[in-house]
Amino acid sequence: MQTMKALQLLAPRKTVLAEVPRPTVPADGLLLRTRCVSICSTDISFFEGHLFPSEYPIILGHEYLGEVVEKGAAFDNPDIQVGDRIVYWGQTDFGGFAEYRSLRPIFSGEVKEDVFWADRNFSDDLRAAAVKVPDDLDDLQASFIEPTTGALRSILANPPKIGDKVLIMGTGPIGIIAGSVIRRLLAPNSVVSLDANPIRNQHAEMHFSQRAYLPEELIAEVAENTFDYVFDALPTVKVDDEEKDPRRVAMRRLKPKGRYVLYGASQEMQKFDTWLMLAKGINIMASPFDVSAFPMHHSANVIQAAMQMLSSGIVDGKRLLSTVHEFGDYDGLVRIFENYRSTTDLKTIVDFRAA
Repeated sequence: MQTMKALQLLAPRKTVLAEVPRPTVPADGLLLRTRCVSICSTDISFFEGHLFPSEYPIILGHEYLGEVVEKGAAFDNPDIQVGDRIVYWGQTDFGGFAEYRSLRPIFSGEVKEDVFWADRNFSDDLRAAAVKVPDDLDDLQASFIEPTTGALRSILANPPKIGDKVLIMGTGPIGIIAGSVIRRLLAPNSVVSLDANPIRNQHAEMHFSQRAYLPEELIAEVAENTFDYVFDALPTVKVDDEEKDPRRVAMRRLKPKGRYVLYGASQEMQKFDTWLMLAKGINIMASPFDVSAFPMHHSANVIQAAMQMLSSGIVDGKRLLSTVHEFGDYDGLVRIFENYRSTTDLKTIVDFRAA
């Protein structure tokens, strides 16, 4: 039996570098050798215990770039060959931080599905939206196609209107991607942002934000009923003073009938101000994971567009990159997970190419 190295999560904050069976190629899919995987806040939420799988252990990682090493006997896309680089969105939150992974892809223009009921209250697809990476996009930037796809799914399903005043909540990588797309493509009146991390505020202003506020600055300087549209990319939030909860603060500054787009995922309950929702008629919206509402073949079209966002510079992948860390340095990788919430970095890429 062939084996591979993988970063396994055994329980919250408990990891191991394990030797596990190497996956086999699906009959209608691909076997990929891992090249790069960027760390996502979803990985950190699983690591910290804000998200949780149905069972442990799991292999963390899903912002994935791999190279095709084998095609299944029934794989029928003639445009994909051994040696091509592939990025995917969907199929699973897991499996990326390993030397190989299998994939059952759907590419833009294809309509295929293999739907099942997931254990987290939605219908999922055993296939994944995928895109072939062009030669002019290097490995490190290509690693950002997956998070760009996530942000773009949310924006395209719930776009701001022309001339809207937009607030981006949370200026980690997803907030920066969302703000960049909205400001450069969707003709807003203005795009500003909120984050408690001053360094990330600086990043936001370099990428897209016309003003990056600290929470106390937004409270002091921005009047209620200012914004038409809020994009919430915040992680799990805990505050001592509920009046200063950033989600409540943002709702107060939304206009009546304003739109509040929720991106950040947490299975840990978060507080939303139901009175403000009722009083103002605020619409809370999200782009569903459930494939009965947002089929995977639709996401296949989105991932193609996301790749173009990076190729064209609408999303600045070079400036999103903060750190490249070799997969072989396990202890250093664990420290990155442990310190992620306090970092001023944007994207950290785990590099498998020397493995």
